[in-house]
This record gives sequence, C-alpha cells and structure tokens, in this order.
Amino acid sequence: MSLPRAVPILLGVLALSGCGSSKSAETTTETQAATPPAVRAVDEPATLPPPGSTPAMCPDKPVPCEPTPADAEKVQQAVKEGSAPRAIAELRLPARGPDARARLIAWRNRSGRLCLETQADAVSSAPFGPCLPGTPCQKICVRLLQTKTESGALYLLGGVVASKNDRLQLRMEDGRVETFGLAGPVVPGFPGYRIFMLDLGQDLYRRLELLAHDRVVAEETLTPTEIRSLRCNESPPVLPSQGSQGQRSPLHACIQRAAPK
Repeated sequence: MSLPRAVPILLGVLALSGCGSSKSAETTTETQAATPPAVRAVDEPATLPPPGSTPAMCPDKPVPCEPTPADAEKVQQAVKEGSAPRAIAELRLPARGPDARARLIAWRNRSGRLCLETQADAVSSAPFGPCLPGTPCQKICVRLLQTKTESGALYLLGGVVASKNDRLQLRMEDGRVETFGLAGPVVPGFPGYRIFMLDLGQDLYRRLELLAHDRVVAEETLTPTEIRSLRCNESPPVLPSQGSQGQRSPLHACIQRAAPK
C-alpha cells in the first residue's frame, strides 16, 4: 500500500499562537453540549509518510510554515520514533463517502513524549503533539487538516485535549457556536489526554474553547488573516515559486490580499 501523500495547506503564511493557552477567569453560558460523532478506539499498525513528504512545521506553530533549517532539524529529531506508530482512533466520514475514514496515529518519541498525526482522504498532517520542541501542546492539541475534493476543500479537526474537562466549544467562522461533549477514548499510555475528532466539512472555526464546568480553561484561535489564507488555498492548483511566474499565481495573489495591511 502506498504511503499517504500530504497536501500542504499553506507555506509560510499562517502563524497560530501555540496549541492552546490556558485560561482561568472566563465563563460561558452557551447551549447544551451535543453528542459528538462517535470516535472508535482502534489499535492497528500504521505507517508514517517519509520525512519531507508532509508540510514543514515550525516547532511552536500548529500549522505548516517555513521553519529555519535549524528548526526543521529540531522537529525531525523531536518526532523520531521511540515506539512503533499505531492507529489509536478512527472516525467515520459518511459525508465524504460510505467507506471514508479518518485515523489518529500516535507514537512515543525517543524522549517518551506523545507524537500525533491525522490521516484522512489519503492525506496526512505533519507530525504534531506534546513531543514538538518550543511551545508544546498543553490542554488543546489538535490539528486542522485540509483535503481537496472535486467539489472543493474539506476540513478535519483531530487530536487530543486534556481529559479532565467536559466540552469543546467551536465558535464558527459564520458566527454559529457548536459545543460537543468530550466522550472520545483516552490515549493509551497517556491518560491525561482524550481523543477528539470532528469532520468540519467546508466550515472553519474562529476559536476553540475547552470547557470545565462552564469555565473556559484553554482556547485556540484562527485569526481572520489565517482563515482567509486557508480559503485562498482551497481552489488554486499552483503554489507560488521563486520565479516571477509563481509570484503572479492565483494563490500568491490571494495570499497577498489576505495579509494584514
């Protein structure tokens, strides 16, 4: 079986502020939490894409970027396998096809820290998780994976959250608020983390909020610029190159318009 081929979301245009910053003074009065789509615990061998075939990651950013050579080397060293990768969870994606599945892959790096990767629609995210150097994921450690279909781009949210909390609240790009109870399986060997996977379809969120007894304990945001940049990459088939032709590509022009002035 061929290795999954990663589709880069963006190169060098996104910069989220870490995998989840702790909060302690906020409260919420949003509606009752919905039951999330069932995430099934599995324990199956998994194969990771070879180095260089997935989007490059900076050590302190949860999305693809352009790391310096030194940072890229730190990431490669940090995600080196100390244990064999295993698929630990699976989510059915009925909106994408009767047999469509997303999987969460996990392994211990050589320092014993948790590394993760999401796979869906024959696409793999770059490795992420508490194993990365810099600012590691804490209470929210999820990855937004963009995949391409004939009808457009689709998004999957997958990863882990601190297991002692109740709900994950998504404040969507269009203003909707969706709240999901945390019922996914606990990560084997890492009981402090619970698995969360959600098919977003064509939607994007503005903010994720991790809740404990109506209290926001951590959050992660996508800025308007980051959302526009993601939207830029949904249709253009070409990435900007170093040449003048690449500088005039539709993607490059869209990213330039999305950048803050």
